[in-house]
Amino acid sequence: MGVAAAQAEPSAQAEPILRHYVPVASWRETVMARIMRGALFATFKPFMRPPVPLPLQRGIMHALAVSMPGVSGVEIRHVKVNGMDMERITPKGVKPRHAILYLHGGAFCVGSPRSHRSITTRLATMAQAEVFVPHYRRVPEHPFPAQIDDSVKAYRYVLQQGFAAKRIAAAGDSAGGTLTFMLPAAAVAAGLAQPAALVMISPALDLNLNSSSVHERSHRDPLIHPSWGRQAVKWMKTPEGHPLGNPKALSLAAYPPALIQVGEDEVLFDDSTWAAQALARSGRHAELEVYLKRWHVFHVHAAVMPSAQAALRRQAEFLFNHWAR
Repeated sequence: MGVAAAQAEPSAQAEPILRHYVPVASWRETVMARIMRGALFATFKPFMRPPVPLPLQRGIMHALAVSMPGVSGVEIRHVKVNGMDMERITPKGVKPRHAILYLHGGAFCVGSPRSHRSITTRLATMAQAEVFVPHYRRVPEHPFPAQIDDSVKAYRYVLQQGFAAKRIAAAGDSAGGTLTFMLPAAAVAAGLAQPAALVMISPALDLNLNSSSVHERSHRDPLIHPSWGRQAVKWMKTPEGHPLGNPKALSLAAYPPALIQVGEDEVLFDDSTWAAQALARSGRHAELEVYLKRWHVFHVHAAVMPSAQAALRRQAEFLFNHWAR
């Protein structure tokens, strides 16, 4: 995937490092991107929204996830962490010195460790790290803050496995990106050291879903209908005044370095831009990567799209640059 524009890192960062990536120039990329976009418009976006019943939404998510396989060469173990299911994904033949806590997306109401193996197994091999994927509690059965509480529980578990915080990264997509954005603040509140780095794919941060990109790019985004996001916000039932209830109100002054990746054609585009700019304004290291002509969490198509593989490799490169050796 080529870089269309790049901005050098300033000595005292006031703006995020910005990169734009054009699609990989290959027939495979062109053909599969067209197929994937059309399939999502036909089979995902019309059904992942009210009034479609939640069990059907979860079934569709699972079925489509199975069609996007992970990679071989990893060992997947299932563990229980204080009653919470978790997958531990390790490259075969490797004793990793680094760990990734991966928080899956799905509008807080669908998705699971199984649904995101296309991403998590590749990150394990590309970053040569152990990837921990908790099956955090979902809405509407478990309103906020159950999801962030489970994220902290999972992070504490990773620390307990002998990984120092300076060798741990938190990563996530969409709703999982939201949890990743909140995790450093939640970790500090729990008396835990912050992870060494954050990687977020299109985090959802505007709880009102009223940004310009929601209105202007809805017809271009083959994955997210705004009503699906509003359904999630309604089901979250976030308590008024909760210290983690509004991601945009968090203090970012001590946050770790962050990489944010976003597709050009998605409704949450403005959220990613805001996150990168807010981190930079707080004096933190922030990198924003915009993938042209791509959609929300296109990374799940890494089995068939070279651009998705390239984006995941960029995540691994970022982590290598910010983890302690």
